[in-house]
Amino acid sequence: MIILSVIANKLKKTKTAKWLLFSSVFVLLVFSQPWVANALLHPLEYNHDAQDSLDDVKYDAIFVPACYYQTNFELPEISRWHECSLQRLIQAKMLSDEHKLPIIVTGGNFLSDKSVKYSEKAESFLTLLGIAPENIVSIPEGADSLSEVEALSKLYRKKKLITVTSATHRIRIKQMLSQSEVESVIISVDFQSSGELTPFISYPSILALERTRRALYEYLAIAKYQFFEN
Repeated sequence: MIILSVIANKLKKTKTAKWLLFSSVFVLLVFSQPWVANALLHPLEYNHDAQDSLDDVKYDAIFVPACYYQTNFELPEISRWHECSLQRLIQAKMLSDEHKLPIIVTGGNFLSDKSVKYSEKAESFLTLLGIAPENIVSIPEGADSLSEVEALSKLYRKKKLITVTSATHRIRIKQMLSQSEVESVIISVDFQSSGELTPFISYPSILALERTRRALYEYLAIAKYQFFEN
């Protein structure tokens, strides 16, 4: 909108240029407010079933969808893992210790370095955390959530799983698992909002902008799945 404002100004359309500039600044200020980000994220992260209960049910395994692993640049191994990957894998390890269940990791060669498969890196990381190799099932397939669930369902259709994923991801992954006939409860991690809905005003925040982007991305992804994939 700012670029369009500059173009309109060059074309001597002063009123249009001012309106575009004002609108772009207004949008920037609104969506950089932490409360606005919280309000957008709340339906995704704190819906009525925001955390499934692990009742006395016999589960077959713990499923951890892929997030991200950095393959570029010279970085320490721990710095290659995205925050959501770390939270998902560590939570899965804790659940595995508690419930004595194997962990399933998925994800193929969708990273920058196409020779690296995400699930294999996740398997190595879980081994470092103390999970025995025989208790890790690596499925090196899938470049997105849908293809990962499709790969999972080939082996675990009709099974009972615990799925560990990011809070913003839970609605969409639950729909996909159900559609693929994989029964699963969802354990949420990597929350992006505090859940605070009481309006407040603060300084504009780049973090709030990123969280707003993440919320809008997830809403669009849910809509895409509903209209084109479901």
